[in-house]
Amino acid sequence: MKTLLKILAGVIVLAVVAIVGWRYYQIHRARQAGLLTENIAHEGNLWKADFTARIPAPEQTVFAAIRDIEKTHNDQVKMVRVVSQSGNKKTVDIDIAAPGGQTITTELVFEYLPEQKKIIYHTVDNPLLDTQAVYQFGDEGASTFIDYHETTHLLQSLPVPDGVIKQVIRGIFVAQLESLKHTLNLKTDAAANSADGEP
Repeated sequence: MKTLLKILAGVIVLAVVAIVGWRYYQIHRARQAGLLTENIAHEGNLWKADFTARIPAPEQTVFAAIRDIEKTHNDQVKMVRVVSQSGNKKTVDIDIAAPGGQTITTELVFEYLPEQKKIIYHTVDNPLLDTQAVYQFGDEGASTFIDYHETTHLLQSLPVPDGVIKQVIRGIFVAQLESLKHTLNLKTDAAANSADGEP
């Protein structure tokens, strides 16, 4: 448990450094990933986050990409293993990169509701936090509108400024959007402009 707390402390310290040095980069990155709006607030250790985003791909394609989370691999998500799958539910273990070459494994349960254009997930037996989240998809033809709501209860108080926790919550969602666009082989706005010969 002490090792896990040390890892968490290291992640928080890195987050503080990233906030100070990379604020502009984060805003630009979020815009490229498709983030439209965000609202992150808390009462005590209960944090609520609401995001909207737009992905330039049909709704069924976006839904399928999130449903097949085990195919996700990027700098932060090292591996996703399906623990069990039954009907419209899937339990996965996600290995997330942490400082010092460490890996943090988190177990999540997903529930897929295609007729409602919704995906729900929550953490399982995590000693640090309890998260529940909902993706609601809006079909816009060639693009998909995502309305995302997350509630996270921190099970241990963290001696860090609220801004650090907000940046971590926001960063995780933006990383999910980037991973989704990568999985769907979608270009970012900057890559598309570069390909078209624009600066």
